[in-house]
Amino acid sequence: MNQPPPHGWHQQPPPPPGWPQQQQQPQGWQPYPQPPKKNKAPLIVGIIVGVLVLGVAGTFGFLYLGANSDSGSPKRGGTMPGVCANVPEAALAKARTTNGNPAMSRERKLANHTQTSCAWDQTKGKDGSGLRNTDAYVVVGDAGQEYERRVSQSKQNNQGTINERPLDGLGDEATAVLVDGKSAFLQVDIIVRKGDTVVEVEHTGWDSGMFGNKRPDVTEFEAAARGLAEALLAEV
Repeated sequence: MNQPPPHGWHQQPPPPPGWPQQQQQPQGWQPYPQPPKKNKAPLIVGIIVGVLVLGVAGTFGFLYLGANSDSGSPKRGGTMPGVCANVPEAALAKARTTNGNPAMSRERKLANHTQTSCAWDQTKGKDGSGLRNTDAYVVVGDAGQEYERRVSQSKQNNQGTINERPLDGLGDEATAVLVDGKSAFLQVDIIVRKGDTVVEVEHTGWDSGMFGNKRPDVTEFEAAARGLAEALLAEV
């Protein structure tokens, strides 16, 4: 005769020690919600904007540095000829052309007159950005014809609009010829006759702007050229 199972036989025996216990989840239990995934769009947009800003800043910086680079050359040695060597440093500094060029300056004695040519440009690290060049000519002898010839020659310049006007208080007679182009380029010629001597100063150049060259101030430009003409007249 079969004996009934012992009391509690239908229950599962407890697991041996060291085995994990199977836990019952309470009624109504819900798992912890997962945190929402972060939206990466603002980060990507920020990176793109940052790259664009850096690119624009780099472009502007490159253009600015290029426009404002020092166009001068190292100070030359050698001696300028004749009256060229005696031009005061202050007059050259005002014209921003303190770098004498002996190779392009010479003195020549011809049949009825003597002609001295002088050339200056910018000294690197001293005369600033932009561009300046100064050429001067001193002719002694046959001054009447030489003065008219040089004024006429200056007015034949085809680089821009020609403006001519007389200058007072400079030699026996003096003329300023302004070549005003559509570009940043500017040229002023000062031609002076004093007795039997003619002096001509050609001053050319442009200034640096934020992102390119710009036209210099005409008044300052002419004053620099006139100062050089006065300095040369004082030496003859």
